Amino acid sequence: MTRALRVLLVSIASVVAAALALSACSSPDESADEGAPIQVNTSKGSVTINGVPQRIVALGAQWIDVTLSFGITPVAYLDNIQVLTGSPAPWASDQLQDSTPISTDDIVAQVAKAEPDLILATSYMADGQPEIYDSVSKLAPTIPGITGKQIDPWQDMVTFLGTILREPEKAQEITAGVDEQIEAAKQDMPGLAGKTYTMAYMYSNDQIQVLADPDDGATLLFQSLGMSIAPQLVAQFRENGQPRFPISTENVPMLDSDLLVVTANTDQQMNALEGLPGYQGLRSVESGAVSRLSVAEIGGLNEPTPLSIPYVLDKMYPALQRAAA
Repeated sequence: MTRALRVLLVSIASVVAAALALSACSSPDESADEGAPIQVNTSKGSVTINGVPQRIVALGAQWIDVTLSFGITPVAYLDNIQVLTGSPAPWASDQLQDSTPISTDDIVAQVAKAEPDLILATSYMADGQPEIYDSVSKLAPTIPGITGKQIDPWQDMVTFLGTILREPEKAQEITAGVDEQIEAAKQDMPGLAGKTYTMAYMYSNDQIQVLADPDDGATLLFQSLGMSIAPQLVAQFRENGQPRFPISTENVPMLDSDLLVVTANTDQQMNALEGLPGYQGLRSVESGAVSRLSVAEIGGLNEPTPLSIPYVLDKMYPALQRAAA
């Protein structure tokens, strides 16, 4: 499995059991001077930020989108979706034309060249690539992730960046706007309450990656709709402790649920999946509640953001309606 694929699946690093509470402490005169230093708590301890950042480098799809949602274009960015697919995510591509993409080769040098005053990184980098993280964090104040979990809840990330930018009202506005769309879908499809779902990615000819941790940040959209992960996958997570794990193709029946959200690296792999024993007998397949997404789109679910959620929710809507029936 390539490094880029590992970044997208976020399946190598173990989950940090305890999540740190999001908070920020400002200097006493911050109300008079919005550029005063502030200290924010992260998954690796406190970080001091002097003034309002003007040159942000975003390392990871979630931070890219959260930054863009504030109307700020990062000076440079590393997009794991773009690394895997060759193109920026469709919901953000037109907003990154004036930003410099960072490749996975010599990340530290590319970040240094961007001359950042704030670096937004991830728990994956901090835990899974500590040498890169340590080098990057010497260039500018660096955020290693908020909660320490594989995927930070996007709402927490918006609130966090709003604190750093001194724009808490804007943060509330961003979150409320997305929540309104989710609530509208929930009201439109009350039958989703109590239904189950499976999120699956066929990344090789004999392996299918599944999401199984019910508390992972990637589950929040479905939780908001009243849905839960298929219980057989949650049971496996309770045994192996892996929020995401691969299953072999002979275990296709483990994908059984009311809704299947699925992707594959190639059309050939998707066709092969559909022909595997047990696939046609899945409840979701029999009812037509299957949402086939692109790799980028399922990446937007796997690493949800205020930009990806509305986009992917619209893509899944027909399958969600069938699951709700």
